[in-house]
Amino acid sequence: MGTKREAKAAAPSIQPIDRHALDAALRLFVASFVVVDKRKQMHDRLLTAERRGETLGTVLRWITGIKAPLEGADRSPAGLHARFGELSGIHLDEVGARRTTIASALELGRGKRSLFIGDTGRVALVTDDVGTQTLCSRVG
Repeated sequence: MGTKREAKAAAPSIQPIDRHALDAALRLFVASFVVVDKRKQMHDRLLTAERRGETLGTVLRWITGIKAPLEGADRSPAGLHARFGELSGIHLDEVGARRTTIASALELGRGKRSLFIGDTGRVALVTDDVGTQTLCSRVG
């Protein structure tokens, strides 16, 4: 007789990306969310590792559009998954960049500065080292 196995959730897909993919994601991000005067500077600083951590700490200052701290169920990966499904994109932190989903990006970004750029260009998620998670969205 066999034993009943518990179903486990599949591990999130996390894939490293190359510099060209990061460049493309950052171009989409700055065009969609960053004030015009800071677009080139933000792009260049996030693309290179040497000032990335510092720049991730200032991203929210230069965001245009709708910004809202995550609240309620959205503060959990399951809540974000329920809201956005398998929305994929690029997650960037001081260590590097990787392709993943928004739910996984929330988990990866807990307690550190990071940025998730959704492939659609309409959603971004910014986390910081004090535990704040901010969802940025663009309408239209």
